Amino acid sequence: MNRRIPMVVVMISISLFAVACGTMQVGVEDAGDVADQGGAAGEGITPEATVVVSQPTATPEEPQPTGDTKRYVFEQLGISLEVPLDLYVQKDLDVNYEDQSRLDSYLFYIQNYGYPGGPSSGNFQMYGLLQYSLPPISWEAFSDAQVNSPMNAYANYIEVGGLRGYDTQVAGERNRYFYHFYLDGQVLSIAVAEPTPENKALADEIIQSLQLLPGGLSDASHLTLVRDPNQLFQILIPDDWEFAFEPTIGTQLSSLGAHSPDLEVVEEDGGPHSNIYYKKGISLHVQVIGEDLASDIPSWPNQWEYPVYFSGRPGTAYVYVEPSTAEGEIRTAKVVHEGKTYLLRFGYADDAEREIIDQIISSFNIEPETFY
Repeated sequence: MNRRIPMVVVMISISLFAVACGTMQVGVEDAGDVADQGGAAGEGITPEATVVVSQPTATPEEPQPTGDTKRYVFEQLGISLEVPLDLYVQKDLDVNYEDQSRLDSYLFYIQNYGYPGGPSSGNFQMYGLLQYSLPPISWEAFSDAQVNSPMNAYANYIEVGGLRGYDTQVAGERNRYFYHFYLDGQVLSIAVAEPTPENKALADEIIQSLQLLPGGLSDASHLTLVRDPNQLFQILIPDDWEFAFEPTIGTQLSSLGAHSPDLEVVEEDGGPHSNIYYKKGISLHVQVIGEDLASDIPSWPNQWEYPVYFSGRPGTAYVYVEPSTAEGEIRTAKVVHEGKTYLLRFGYADDAEREIIDQIISSFNIEPETFY
């Protein structure tokens, strides 16, 4: 017997599966230089909260006390960078004044001053800018603008972490170093000051660590910011998806179900278990479990895995087919942090847009101090 499964049943079944800108002042007087280098942008990301709409502002991230470096994730840019722990990282998201569902720009700083206990001044700073409000630009136009710009003393082609771009230096008195990267019609520009050989060498090390997150930027659909009521996580999902927080079971601390508008799942009785057919669309279930689960995802057939980062914390994503999966595929992303296990489980049809899944995973944030 075939029957379509109501979404509530699907989600319950899956669940059983197991700043405002602070008082610190950042010493930047040349951040506008980044915008002068030219860039472009497509659709902005939709940072809407489920309960309240808040204005994203500066998000400082202080250096951590252990290790040599920390990987910082810049979700709205779709990249991550490995940064020495004695450097301060700040993110500024500029929301469109007339339409708070869109970002006008994204600005970040990496510098050696401005954090509690750090030196009051310093001579190293990287500041990056992407302007979503600018019209898209082609790779050819972007490349020509860098190679033939009268402002550049030189422009060397570079390719780092899956991104193409140029390593340049502005000629003249304000001779900043710049890295310009092309991101699907948009331009991310990163300046370096002061322009000394030592600062350039340090900036090169940071830039060489750049990784393009799965999914990258979204220029195809708006995204909605969904916040867990207990501030355990926040996540971006397409704004045409349905979602709801569900009752928690056992050791669960939070449970969120969501799905694309075209989701179609069919269950067929028979044999030792029911067969599940993911005919169309994508389903998502997010769980936060209060116990540190040492066991890995079961090794079902056709499984493969790859690393992911949640707020800079390393995790693992698994793609596999369960015995009950007669059609479609399952993907689960997992990270354990401070005794909690975070699971993002996707069930999707064979022809589903997997890029959407990558975007959702890369947006997942588990650090309340970086919520916006």
